[in-house]
Amino acid sequence: MEASTNMRNIPSEVIRLIAGHGPVQVTTFSDTGGASAVCAPFEDILHLLLPSTSGTIKALLDSTRLEVSAKAEDGSYQIRMQGRAHAGRGMSGHPMLSVLEPWLPEGVSSHRLVVVPFVAEHIEFVRGQGEVVKRNVGLTPAGQERPTFGRMWMGAAFSGMAGVLGLWFIVAAALWFGAQGDTFAGRPLALALSLVSGLGLIGGVRLIVIAQGFLQWRRLRASRADAPYLSEGFFAPREARIGALIALSAALVALSTVGSIWGSSLVTRIVLGCGVWLCGPAWALHLAMGRPEPRR
Repeated sequence: MEASTNMRNIPSEVIRLIAGHGPVQVTTFSDTGGASAVCAPFEDILHLLLPSTSGTIKALLDSTRLEVSAKAEDGSYQIRMQGRAHAGRGMSGHPMLSVLEPWLPEGVSSHRLVVVPFVAEHIEFVRGQGEVVKRNVGLTPAGQERPTFGRMWMGAAFSGMAGVLGLWFIVAAALWFGAQGDTFAGRPLALALSLVSGLGLIGGVRLIVIAQGFLQWRRLRASRADAPYLSEGFFAPREARIGALIALSAALVALSTVGSIWGSSLVTRIVLGCGVWLCGPAWALHLAMGRPEPRR
């Protein structure tokens, strides 16, 4: 996320005010008390410096929605931004450490802080006092381009090799059932249940893998490619695991139905055909090897 959003996502005047404002107030949905954070605006992403023990960090592991607000002491401006953020990575080993160090609070060691990147998707900006007040409210370019719910989850569940597996399974299942002819009783239902089973297994396992990949990426033991969508702040590890549980539950129900109607031989074909028995361990081994991104 550190360098992946659109330039000029936030108006330059807001960036200028935030840069000179000092600590800003950050609030998550589960940590309603909020916290104060030093804010370093780079590449149109706000980098929030928070203690590693902050409740905000823990809350972002459950949900990536975040609000940042700043208000001038004399009331000349008020800024409120809502958007997405992830739980961040430690500042001491952060790839952007050299450019973030000037923002380090005095007397605070970098190893005590976590860098939380925030992408604003909605901004409310109020300037002026008394009768002369200007108010601007609306979505940012990042908010307008946010992927739909379905596209986001499908993209995550079938990212990387999972997409190839999913496509292979759909084609293989359609060809196999087509070859059975009309003698196969209940062929349309069997095909539908088989697709739910195979794709549910692939997508569910993949979501578990990228959730773990994100946690390792935070500890600089994996690359951004191991945590698609999570490293962009679109959803949190807890949400990914819930999505995996739903997908795997649907797959198990479908497999049980297939087994009760057509027998265990078809269940075996589905499990072997989807390939998750091979790619699951391969993904786990890849994460175990640990391939962090180089610093820049």
